[in-house]
Order: sequence, then structure tokens, then C-alpha cells
Amino acid sequence: GAVRLAQNTTRKITSNGHADAKGGDADNEALSKRRTDAVKGTLIELGVDPGQIVTKAFGETMPLKPNFKSDGSDNPSGRAQNRRTEIYLDF
Repeated sequence: GAVRLAQNTTRKITSNGHADAKGGDADNEALSKRRTDAVKGTLIELGVDPGQIVTKAFGETMPLKPNFKSDGSDNPSGRAQNRRTEIYLDF
């Protein structure tokens, strides 16, 4: 993917950062931003122009799995799946 992006600067990539529900909203947004910025940094190191990379930080707002079990207790496996970066290519 990085080679194709570097070779064709009209293409874009979107990196969406996410966090689990542990901690405060502001902390989780900052954490998800750090995740997506790490992806951006790596792509830049691989020769992709920064203008081709769109980053978005969603914090804990878009979980894949429940952060808590139905009884209100912690759901570590659900939270683990919510800590992620999603990559979308326009090609």
C-alpha cells in the first residue's frame, strides 16, 4: 500500500484511531489520535506524502464490542478489540 501511495500522489489513505471506554473522554480521544498519528508517521517514513494521509480520532465513540458485560463488570476482551486503528484506501 505505501509504495502505491508514494507512486501515485492523487491517492489517499484514511487512518481512524479508536480507544476503549477506560479513562476519560479527553484521554481516550488523545490516545486514539496518538494511534492514528503513529500510522501516519510510519507511512511518511515509507515515502508517502503527508497530504495523502487523512487521520481521524474517534476516542471511545465507535466500539466494535461491548466495553462492559451486561452486569456492568469489565469486559477485557471487548475492550481489547476496541483499541485499534482502521485503515481505508481509496484504491
